[in-house]
Amino acid sequence: MFINQQVDSETLPRAQSIRMQAMAPPYVREVMSQWALFAVPLLVAGVITWLLPLSPLPLKLALRTGASVIGLFMIGLGFLLYHQAKARGWALREHDVAYRSGLVWRKTIILPFTRVQHAEVTSGPLQRRFGLATLKFYTAGGSSVDLKISGLEAPQARTLRDHILKNSDSRGSE
Repeated sequence: MFINQQVDSETLPRAQSIRMQAMAPPYVREVMSQWALFAVPLLVAGVITWLLPLSPLPLKLALRTGASVIGLFMIGLGFLLYHQAKARGWALREHDVAYRSGLVWRKTIILPFTRVQHAEVTSGPLQRRFGLATLKFYTAGGSSVDLKISGLEAPQARTLRDHILKNSDSRGSE
């Protein structure tokens, strides 16, 4: 006989109560280094635009206005990226891994170990420079990454990957 009892939603655990661990300390420096590689050349070009003796006046005003807008946008983007990096966090629990991201639009992903089919650790040149790595999880039914946690210390990412894969195998066979 099939029974489908109603569950009181007030008694369910809340994702907001998960104690998230901050990303590795060098993560913010890595994010800001990525921003700087893109922003500094634009900001230097903007300063040069202000220093060049240009004429006629409408051209001078248009270029300086454009350079100022781009400069303010890049500074604002740097501020946003810094605070987004600080807002990220992750948690390892008995049966799942949780990841929080977003500053304005907050998102929390909780991935049960039993859903994990494959996990990999990747590290780009800048991440390696800071001793960081990205842990990627793939689940059944998809070919793309279902959860990606950037900003972990490289040894920690490998340890987490091994732990989660070990638990995904043992939980699925019980």
